[in-house]
Amino acid sequence: MRIKALSVMVSLLTLLCGCGILTPVEKPAPDGRNLILWMPGASSVQVLADWNEWGGSVAAGGISNPSSGNMTRGENGFWTLDISHLEGGSYRYTFLVNGHRWLRDRDNPLTAEFQGRTVSLIMVPD
Repeated sequence: MRIKALSVMVSLLTLLCGCGILTPVEKPAPDGRNLILWMPGASSVQVLADWNEWGGSVAAGGISNPSSGNMTRGENGFWTLDISHLEGGSYRYTFLVNGHRWLRDRDNPLTAEFQGRTVSLIMVPD
């Protein structure tokens, strides 16, 4: 009985290793023009930030725009947003995952405050 159970476990491990489930995901190299977030289980990710009036929520009327700051889903669960259009300066931002979960950029140690929340801060050179 033990030999059969051991055989099944070895077969399962071989299957898992053979199909790449245990292979680490490689993050795209930062290029200074894109924000990148690894969130493979997300159905949508937006960037709410100073440059887009926090998705429209701080504009007149305070109505959020669900298409503002939409990130593009890429390979291996990475989401990206082109920020090359930003002028030099400092900008606060956060990720909005699935329309309700605010998430700071784990790869960026710089933080700031926005409406009582700690958010990420990016410095764009002139």
